[in-house]
Amino acid sequence: MAKVTIQYWAAAKEAAGMAAESVEAETLAEALDVILARRADGAGTERLRSVLAASSFLVDGAPAGRRGPAELVLPEAARIEVLPPFAGGLRPEDGSPQENRNVFRGGHPAGCTAN
Repeated sequence: MAKVTIQYWAAAKEAAGMAAESVEAETLAEALDVILARRADGAGTERLRSVLAASSFLVDGAPAGRRGPAELVLPEAARIEVLPPFAGGLRPEDGSPQENRNVFRGGHPAGCTAN
């Protein structure tokens, strides 16, 4: 497993409650599972899950693109940047995504298995 840093921006930073954190994971999907599992169940976790679902990701500055998170293998010391929609994109009343940029299964990005 690679030790990676996740950098949150804008609404992702607010939902995560921090600017950055480190995790150990082999894939982007595993990294997302870890950060969701670290939070207690409840509104905060659902808000973060919602923001992640609407977000784009950079890995070491390169867009993750349309690859599924389970397919994106992380190199050691990678930097994952979580980029939520910056102009609109999330409905303020419930934080749910207006537009779906990732493929979803169970309310979170494909390949992410956290509940």
